[in-house]
Amino acid sequence: MRITAVGDCGVDRYLNLRWDRPGGISLNFAVCARRLHPASDSVGVVTALGSDPEAEVVRRAIAAFGLEACLTTLPGATSLQCIDREPSGEKVFVRYEPGVLADYRMGPREREVIADSDVLMAAVYSQVEGLFASVMGCPSRGLRAVDFGDLAGVTGGVGLVERYSERFDVGFFGLTVADGDRIDWLERLARRSGRLLVVTLGAEGSLALGSEQRTACPAVPVPRIADTTGAGDSFAAGFLSEYCRTRRVPDSLRCGAEKAAHSIQQVGAFPWPGEPGTRGAERG
Repeated sequence: MRITAVGDCGVDRYLNLRWDRPGGISLNFAVCARRLHPASDSVGVVTALGSDPEAEVVRRAIAAFGLEACLTTLPGATSLQCIDREPSGEKVFVRYEPGVLADYRMGPREREVIADSDVLMAAVYSQVEGLFASVMGCPSRGLRAVDFGDLAGVTGGVGLVERYSERFDVGFFGLTVADGDRIDWLERLARRSGRLLVVTLGAEGSLALGSEQRTACPAVPVPRIADTTGAGDSFAAGFLSEYCRTRRVPDSLRCGAEKAAHSIQQVGAFPWPGEPGTRGAERG
């Protein structure tokens, strides 16, 4: 099986810790997927990196976790997410700089990798809508999933989901219980389109929409939350690792919840050398 994540592989800059580490939706997903799938499966990323020192942080992570990589190096900056955290451990996204991803599009090499994928994972947010459209225009042979996040700022809002509903099989959303109207709309779309839409609700668990009845799964309790960055990426990797094998939605929700619970007990979506309190944690 070949699993491919396309999009943001960049640097997470923790402002309060003065620490740069690899991150980004696509890299987080791929690293978590690599740890869940057997060695016989191929897990890789398709992305663009800048010509800056931050690109080496991402390259080291790709090599360290044994990911396949279709990388394009462009003049400019690697994508950067500036992060702070509340005392509760809840992430605060202070600023995002897409860098070279803003103008990156799929070329012949990328299209070939995507076409050969049994599981494709894409992501969309306001700064990379052009990149997302480019990915969705590429055919692939297997299951296609999209992380829609909270849809904040994207053109058309929830209408974007309907626009692309014929080009993906599973959609992931990070919402809250206060988004009841939006969840109802997504449920109607899921039933009408035949797509499986999965909504994570933080401590309130998760929902799968598309059947006659919603499938709900509670969150897994943890003793302490260190950082919620990447929890949704870990959830999606856990969900799809089970779903692509069994197509059992309840089991897939539980697997996603377990991986998300593990993720939020550490800083970042996956362990990385130089964590706060160890040598090499600071940027100078």
